[in-house]
Amino acid sequence: MSQKKTPEQIHAEAERVLEDARRSLARADEFYREQGLDPEKVKAVTAAGLGPKEKAEAEALFRQDLEAVESEVAQEMARQSFAAAPSGGMKKMRPMV
Repeated sequence: MSQKKTPEQIHAEAERVLEDARRSLARADEFYREQGLDPEKVKAVTAAGLGPKEKAEAEALFRQDLEAVESEVAQEMARQSFAAAPSGGMKKMRPMV
């Protein structure tokens, strides 16, 4: 049985993931500073090192991830809508006079 998440729970989980990513980026910047490097210069050099092929590949991977997330959200919303739908079972038969 799959765990059902509300849209609020999905949003909160996404916020936690984003905050984890922000913390990871901040730790990377701190690492560069500890090594005596300017984080902005490091980012500029690595961005310049990416060619069109690498940028296209990164963009494609990003789009795949985004589509997977959107698909998962749509599937979860559909599951919840079906789970919450009232059952329209058969009415009780009455004897006719």
